[in-house]
Amino acid sequence: MKKIITIIGIAFAAIVSQAQTNAVLKTSAITFLQDVSSNRSLTIAAYPMYAPSIVVNGKKDVFGMGVALLTPADAIPQLQGTFVGNHAFAGLRFDYLAHQAFASTVGVGLRGSLQLWNHNFDGFADAGANIPISGFGQNNANIGGMVGAGGYTDLHRFSANAAIGLQVSAEKWTQFKGAVFLGGPVFNWNF
Repeated sequence: MKKIITIIGIAFAAIVSQAQTNAVLKTSAITFLQDVSSNRSLTIAAYPMYAPSIVVNGKKDVFGMGVALLTPADAIPQLQGTFVGNHAFAGLRFDYLAHQAFASTVGVGLRGSLQLWNHNFDGFADAGANIPISGFGQNNANIGGMVGAGGYTDLHRFSANAAIGLQVSAEKWTQFKGAVFLGGPVFNWNF
């Protein structure tokens, strides 16, 4: 397990070392890996993105993709056992939208669960700081923000420690007009 965390860390470091915002991204990646190691829990989400209002150089450029790595926020000692600690998460996201790459160095959110028809659903709200790392020319490294909300549900539980699910959400990014829609598979792993 430590080898997997080390490989993820090395991959992050390689990606991060190419960015103009080196120090901020490296610090975020290191903090995130420490949180994953403390929590012994990792959520990996891969998703397509759709933003119907994006126009680049006079052409619609509405599709993208992304990956998110998340962990519960209760690794912070002050939050352990609190309402916020039990319902908050944090993580890193890498998105590619409108021919521009973004590293969301700060991603935080709150979640809550409900049961419908004997099936559990989690609703969540999230926020983050988006830093463009390619495609913006001289605007690379100009920080923007994002806020959003969505839902998640388990589709199949492999064991008490692993499950695959589905999430959908909508977000507002300060870099673009209109909403950005995301949805796709999520893998949860407790080790």
